[in-house]
Amino acid sequence: MSANAAVQQPIQTARKEGRPTSHFVYQSIYAAILEKRLTPTAKLDKGTLGRIFGVSEWTVQRALTKLAEEGAVTLEPRQIAQVSRPSERQARQVLEARLLVEVEVIRQLGKHLADSPLHELHALVENQQRCLAAGDGAGLIEQAGQFHLKLAELAGNKLLLDFLRGLLSRSSLSIALSRGAVYSALTCEEHLALITALQAGDIAHATQLLVDHLHGVFDRMCFAPTPTADLHAAFKVRRTA
Repeated sequence: MSANAAVQQPIQTARKEGRPTSHFVYQSIYAAILEKRLTPTAKLDKGTLGRIFGVSEWTVQRALTKLAEEGAVTLEPRQIAQVSRPSERQARQVLEARLLVEVEVIRQLGKHLADSPLHELHALVENQQRCLAAGDGAGLIEQAGQFHLKLAELAGNKLLLDFLRGLLSRSSLSIALSRGAVYSALTCEEHLALITALQAGDIAHATQLLVDHLHGVFDRMCFAPTPTADLHAAFKVRRTA
């Protein structure tokens, strides 16, 4: 099956089962960004998307609004929506929020490690390794996120889990749109080291490993410079009076 056919099949299936929902459109655009089929600043014309998915522009607008809330899409009045260009400032804010939430996840998980099925974390690392071997970048991003969500799930605090889910959505999009090779075999090694520390009951070490891992993810991201329409800035020429 060709790549184009693989993309079209879910859309055709959704049409057969009924008119695609705004959630389906949202998921499809989100996946296209993760898989780098849509790149930063790509235009997202509502009319064109409506014809592709066989839905109204209002349905597309609802999907774009949700994506904009997650930072994946930029919506400006009277302008065509476009895929966001990730910025260092936004990524750092997500990092800081993830550090707050995930350090607390590890702390709470430490209270009942004996009852936690940590073997489920090993299965997720194996999934990451399979994605690496297959060159599936989007799958690797998804499975790495699932690892962190599983930690929150095992911690047993639903509010922390919900907070983290939203943060990971933003983080995954920034990673996908980044020009850097963020996830690699090192990601799997770091996750395995974290599992080992948890199995040993060493919460202090597990926390430090988590903090180092998240900082490493941020450090490996590569942000394109903000585009400018200012000719003086573009050519680094100082303005004269």
